[in-house]
Amino acid sequence: MRNRIIPLIRKETLHIIRDPRSLYLALGLPIVLLILFGYAITFDVKNIPTAVVDQDNSVLSRDLISRIASSNYFDLLYLLNTHSGTDRLLDEGRVKIILSIPSFFSRDISRKQDTPVQVLVDGSDNNTAQIAISYVSGILQLFSSNIIMEKLNKDGPMPIEGIPPINVEPRLWYNPDLKSTNFIIPGLIAVVMMVIAAMMTSLTIAREWEIGTMEQLIATPARPHEIIIGKLTPYYFLGLLQTSFVILIGTFLFKVPLRGNILFLFCVSSLFLACGLGIGLFISTVTKSQQLAFMMSVIFTLLPSFLLSGFIFPVSSMPQIVRFFTYLVPAKYFLVVLRGIFLKGIGLNILWPEVVSLFLFASLIILACAKRMKLNLE
Repeated sequence: MRNRIIPLIRKETLHIIRDPRSLYLALGLPIVLLILFGYAITFDVKNIPTAVVDQDNSVLSRDLISRIASSNYFDLLYLLNTHSGTDRLLDEGRVKIILSIPSFFSRDISRKQDTPVQVLVDGSDNNTAQIAISYVSGILQLFSSNIIMEKLNKDGPMPIEGIPPINVEPRLWYNPDLKSTNFIIPGLIAVVMMVIAAMMTSLTIAREWEIGTMEQLIATPARPHEIIIGKLTPYYFLGLLQTSFVILIGTFLFKVPLRGNILFLFCVSSLFLACGLGIGLFISTVTKSQQLAFMMSVIFTLLPSFLLSGFIFPVSSMPQIVRFFTYLVPAKYFLVVLRGIFLKGIGLNILWPEVVSLFLFASLIILACAKRMKLNLE
């Protein structure tokens, strides 16, 4: 068995070495994709073009405006004292948000009355609009809390009627700065590894058919599982090298904290690589065209990994029928492991369901490859 597998490994390794462009692409493409997507995809919204209409022009209104202007989230472009022309600012897209402070703002606050503040938001970009609203709400709540505490300190220990003296101090675990990069980069590592691994092996058997060497492979005494091992082994070690690169870029370039065990990370990455390589090899056994195999590998890895893994959209918010298909996406399990190791520092004692799922998926897809290979050899 060993005498048959080693020549197959050597043969596949020579195929990789003799095509330096493919080798450079296999090593460089994951790095390029991770850097491009890492900088392009972000949930952080900053420097939102903002206008403020201050009809009160009081100490309190100026204090509120200074809080808005000093925030990194807003870029105060217009400070007005009337609503004239504000609709045009929104229509032309020069601002995304308008904060309107009424003329009775400080008067009602001094009288301990409810004081409305109007916020107009451009909802054409719903994601930016929702985030902008949450930012403004947070600033207004903090501003209101400070006023309440000043009143309590001035009026004594008794609370103001209708306003409970509660000061909320949230503590954020795992990602205290709420950086979207820490959330996105582990997901990108899973997506990039899956796509590249499947693309590399999806061309192997199809290439044998196209160049006419498949008949020679059939004539050898090699068994299906031996051919599978011989085909996957070089790409497996190449995939581990790719994994090392993307992990280094994620931790050093994007500053994503790696709090967990790096050895455990590589062990689980090996299982995930086996899943990706197996999917690509199975596609290669189904089709005899490299072009078709390449297209199928992109369709069956890139789209599910992006849409159904929980990378961008939470699985819990998906419809029930769509949620069922997410269990067939190995990136879904690997994504949980990556975020758990990188951000939480947890290990096998908590992540064992995902590890077992990856092991079962890898075993089933490799068995399916061996079955398809047996049919091809017959």
